[in-house]
Amino acid sequence: TRIRCARNLSFVPLNPACGKDNRLKVADLMEKVFATLEGDLQGTFYRHTSMTDEQRQQLIDDHFLFRGKDKMQAASGYHRFWPHGRGIFVSKDKKFLLWINEGDHCRIISMEQGGDVKSVFSRLGRGVAAIEKGLKKETGEDPVFMSNPILGMVTCCPTNVGTGMRGSVHILVPKLIKSIGFEKIDEIARGMNCQARGSTGEHSEVIDRIDISNWRRLGFPEYELVQDMIKCVNKSDRSEE
Repeated sequence: TRIRCARNLSFVPLNPACGKDNRLKVADLMEKVFATLEGDLQGTFYRHTSMTDEQRQQLIDDHFLFRGKDKMQAASGYHRFWPHGRGIFVSKDKKFLLWINEGDHCRIISMEQGGDVKSVFSRLGRGVAAIEKGLKKETGEDPVFMSNPILGMVTCCPTNVGTGMRGSVHILVPKLIKSIGFEKIDEIARGMNCQARGSTGEHSEVIDRIDISNWRRLGFPEYELVQDMIKCVNKSDRSEE
């Protein structure tokens, strides 16, 4: 189960218009904020420019690291000045992560094995609040996140405007894939305001599992979108049975 949200700093230009200096500014600022995190949110910030080969390989093996190889993002200019200003924060228990300047200034991620959505969603809420509090203390800015009173959170990709949130669950359904095919599964999901993705995420091959996530972002509270995902996953589980 993985729930993430996108956040951008209100006093720094959006990527890809955010230049090298501003990307470094975001990374430096976030490193200070990470030092203020407490409890299960504590962890380590790894910069792409300074992580060791062993650290990089471990992050890849854990399926945590973004590597700047997305063709669609590259075409939009997301990868300018790569790898400067990029990094990943990982909590000690590997359940709370942040991507820095992958696309948005921050991608805040909560994840864990199993189906305890409440635990994952609760951790995300605590994490976002702690990051916001740390940023306000460091900068004196208020608000610290870029937002619009009508649209909600402002994000680099227009599809994320609103909540900026995607809640997803990987479910193992080889029989369902074989019997009705991925396209039919996605059609069912779309009818429930969700979407199905490949075995390792967007644009990936469908092997034995699928990723079910909320499709809507704009005009709804976060808990409703998480509920969309839960209802769709439960339907898929019953179909498999």
